[in-house]
Amino acid sequence: MARDRFDGKERRAYVRLNTALTVRLRFSGDQPGKTYTANTKNISHGGLCIEVPKNQKELIEKFSATRENSSINIEVLILNSTVEFFAKPAWINCRLDRAKKSTNKNPVLLAGMVFNNLTEDTKKQIHDYIVEEFVKYYDKAV
Repeated sequence: MARDRFDGKERRAYVRLNTALTVRLRFSGDQPGKTYTANTKNISHGGLCIEVPKNQKELIEKFSATRENSSINIEVLILNSTVEFFAKPAWINCRLDRAKKSTNKNPVLLAGMVFNNLTEDTKKQIHDYIVEEFVKYYDKAV
């Protein structure tokens, strides 16, 4: 997984770890058991960014209809353990670029999600994953 080396110029509240993790999403109001699958662009201690390619029209429509105060149930596999939590959309960027083919490197929708009331155990799992991945990357870079 390609990462840009952290140069200390991060201006956000949390440093982002660029990583493609598979996530399962459940929206309130959907039929029980209805899930959508996408990948993360990055994850931090405060939230994650979800990428949705053009071929997932139903998921794009779900995000487009989602309100800021909506809470979305998310499951992600971190360190061989499924972590489940709720997150709220902080921002959604949907674009249509007819000149470029939608791929994982050129998604049609990005959704910034803020974690919502994480348990201490979930916070620790996310923290441990981020630290472990940064350590792996910097051990190789040195």
